[in-house]
Amino acid sequence: MKYILSIILFFLLAGSLSAQNEQDQVIFKAMQDEMQRRKEQLMLPGMQKPYYLSYTLGRTHQFEVVGALGGVTNFYESPWSAVGGVQMFLGDYDHNNDINYVWASVQAGMPEQADYDVIRRNFWLGSDAMYKWSLQAGAMKDAYLKANPKTAEEAVVKDQQKVDAVTRIEEPKNAYTIDRVKLENIVEELSAIFKDYKDIYDSSVAITGQEMEVYKSTTDGVVLKEPLRYASLVASAYVMTEDGVRIDDAYSVLVARPDDLPSLDELKKGVKAFADNLIKLKNAPAITEYYAGPVLLEDGACSSVFISNFLKRGALFAYRKPDTDRAQPVKTLDARLGMKIVDNRVSIKNYSSLDKYNGVPLLGAYNIDAEGIVPAKEMTLVENGIFKSMLNGCTPTLYAPQSTGSSRFLLSSRNGMFSTAPGTIHIEVEKGTKPEKMKSALIKADKEESLKYAYIVRSLAGKASRIYRVDLDGKETQVRFGDVSGLTLINLKRMLNISSKENVSNYILNGQLLSSLIYPSSILVENIEINK
Repeated sequence: MKYILSIILFFLLAGSLSAQNEQDQVIFKAMQDEMQRRKEQLMLPGMQKPYYLSYTLGRTHQFEVVGALGGVTNFYESPWSAVGGVQMFLGDYDHNNDINYVWASVQAGMPEQADYDVIRRNFWLGSDAMYKWSLQAGAMKDAYLKANPKTAEEAVVKDQQKVDAVTRIEEPKNAYTIDRVKLENIVEELSAIFKDYKDIYDSSVAITGQEMEVYKSTTDGVVLKEPLRYASLVASAYVMTEDGVRIDDAYSVLVARPDDLPSLDELKKGVKAFADNLIKLKNAPAITEYYAGPVLLEDGACSSVFISNFLKRGALFAYRKPDTDRAQPVKTLDARLGMKIVDNRVSIKNYSSLDKYNGVPLLGAYNIDAEGIVPAKEMTLVENGIFKSMLNGCTPTLYAPQSTGSSRFLLSSRNGMFSTAPGTIHIEVEKGTKPEKMKSALIKADKEESLKYAYIVRSLAGKASRIYRVDLDGKETQVRFGDVSGLTLINLKRMLNISSKENVSNYILNGQLLSSLIYPSSILVENIEINK
């Protein structure tokens, strides 16, 4: 029966790959041929054989256009380059040599053009290095667990989830075009705007991007090809206040391809508004006294609070404590499953393949994760304030024993590294407040606490944070150098008001993972401190 199934799988895989280009066929054949040889032969006398082996090859093409004061200062476009990665486990799915549960990988150099012999040789070298490292890691893990036995509950949790065989070849829907003339013109036009601002220093505009193809093959029968691409426009500069303090700030736009950048007129409006706001911040009075009370968080400040509290290891992402005493402790929400963690008007969902919301393309969309799991299109993580479930990969935890298909390839690592991450997080609000009434709700809350004024925070960016003092008659005064504290889950368990209006944004989580966020445009939170 195993022989018959192997033949069926071979022909299914061969049929899938035959429709691909010659490069794909060479890469996958080299991976699978070397993997079969390693599986049969990779063992030192008296030592364990690998039960799991994964080969990954990432091909990358990058570009950068930089300009200042109306001129292009640098243009760079790299040739396609490739890097491989080898991941390996000894033991079995119940107990393996993984210590840190972050799927360690050995990097293997790869040829620029697909060369069967070179790819096989380099995966051979990487496998040899990874095997010897795995033996050491396994010995270290066994010694640690002998000295630190697991609890009865922890002991039944497996070290790895086995994945069903799957073949998924994803191709980009649209071409990734790098039009040098067009991009340089954009940079020239936008950077020239800063000529009119004599108090702004070191201004620059840069457009950068990356087109990436990730190939993966594992002994579980997972065969993947996934495209990853983005383009980013960043305008940056700094100002000096009269008292000699430097304030750096930036304006950015993130899209999937250079062709998806907004129109030049729209970008000019964005850059000019950024420059105007930087001057306003420079001239704003500094905060001089302590404040504690209600604060209205809008736009970027609102998204920053949600990301910092929910989208991290141990929060809505499952976390497995490493089997080593060298790891830094991570505070988790595991014990709060089934309990209230946020205002009961709030529900939080994760979308995987949703590629557009209210007309905005979602860069977090994906169809299959880095471990070969097809995620549910929609998953509820928090329902009416109650913590229901976490996102996880194939490393089981006590409270998240199954993968949710949430392992995502990292943008900066072509050797197959991945991390638990969302596709698109949607923070839904039931019975929200009309956005135009949020400011009056802030003023009302301050009057009830007999405060002389209130605060609106529109971005949290250190010295460049946009903070506004609001008089009780509604007049706003921009201020600077405010230390805003208290923006934790405790403050989100009961919010005074939540806007019914939604914002949609794309971002790179932790500088590594393409993600999207749908969130209320503003929240009114009490018991926030603002210090000078």
